[in-house]
Amino acid sequence: MKGWIISGVVVVVGIVGLAILNEKATPLIEGEKFRTMLDGETSKGLKFDAHYAPLTRVGLLGIHTDSFHGDKGQKTIVSMDAHDVYGWFNPWGLGFRRWQIDDLHIKSGTVWLQKTEAKPGEPKGPPPIPWTAIFWPYRVHLEDVKCDDADVLFKLRDQESGLYHIFLEITPNGRDFEYDGKGGTFKTPVTPELNLEKVHLLVRKPKIYVRTFVLGDDTAHPEERMTVNGSAGLQDDRTIRASAKIESLAVAPWLPEALRSHVFGHMSGRLEYKSTGTGVETASGHGNLVVDGLVLHELPAVRAFIKATASPDPGDVQVQTFQTDITYDQGAFKAENLQVESRGIFKMEGMLTLSKDHQVGGAVKLGVTAPYLKWLPTAETAIFTEADGDYHTTTVQFSGDVKKPKQDLSPRILKELGKSPLTELKLFFNAL
Repeated sequence: MKGWIISGVVVVVGIVGLAILNEKATPLIEGEKFRTMLDGETSKGLKFDAHYAPLTRVGLLGIHTDSFHGDKGQKTIVSMDAHDVYGWFNPWGLGFRRWQIDDLHIKSGTVWLQKTEAKPGEPKGPPPIPWTAIFWPYRVHLEDVKCDDADVLFKLRDQESGLYHIFLEITPNGRDFEYDGKGGTFKTPVTPELNLEKVHLLVRKPKIYVRTFVLGDDTAHPEERMTVNGSAGLQDDRTIRASAKIESLAVAPWLPEALRSHVFGHMSGRLEYKSTGTGVETASGHGNLVVDGLVLHELPAVRAFIKATASPDPGDVQVQTFQTDITYDQGAFKAENLQVESRGIFKMEGMLTLSKDHQVGGAVKLGVTAPYLKWLPTAETAIFTEADGDYHTTTVQFSGDVKKPKQDLSPRILKELGKSPLTELKLFFNAL
């Protein structure tokens, strides 16, 4: 009986003690000093100026703030905004000398990232533990962070780019973090808008590892996608390695807007990329590209040619073969082993290049069937002089720059037209 009385007294004292602590904890957590401490610890951890809106205690261990803002970033993160932030304070974290927030939930947020380079004399590894850590928690620990609507943004070619409106979850991996996202869109100035199926990153100094990054262009066909994986150095070693596998993405969205409604087909292939820094001047890569089911529909250049030359109208031009090997080296681009054929109309084989200073080069062997050469009487004797099966062929040289590319076929055709005023007149009236 005596033991039960003592146990009852202990329980009552414990409950009273918790009630007193609970009453004292509310003004502490909602006070300016605690919020300033969180601002400082978060700023040290994320290397920017962090500011929490006033904190509100929810229930026994819940904590809420309307917003969080970070700016003046010194590292990868330039700025961060979060809205309607809610989490649970875990008192067991005090035993590990940290303020631990579990199940942090964010309704919406935006993160701006920037390219960073290592600085001479920059300290490496985690900062030293302060002596006050013997008595007081010295860091903030986020156990699990979920954001319903996140934007992860960066600048590419001086234009806003990134992942928009994705669901993002961040979980710790030792002293590092893993990032899992899905939904939303991926947009840059060098790609069309793509759907994000899923992304999984592990940020573990000195590298960031892209375990999974899957993009698609049609939610009804998830099997049509591009999968990317690789790694990037974050400290002295800035090497970037990436591998992309394209599985049947639509071609049209990757073309200039004026051509998108005239070209149909799906591309597939593989690309490998490597660089020793974050700039393209150190980058190199190679791969291959194949386009299946390529159709040229009412292409203005084709329609103009058929009308002017009164050649047979092929309707939609079916291109049965389109493939090439791709090489990229320190800003220079090369498409080798290029093969394009629309059976019974034309075929091309050869190489095209684009130099670091945007100069166009290369040569292709162009073959055209006889029905599409009849409009020029001297075509087969003066220009398309070689035979390749049903095709009459000539070599076309390319030059100029990317804004005003040139080829030597047009001047040769104009020269032959000058020898036949009647043909010129016929073309003129056909065009009218």
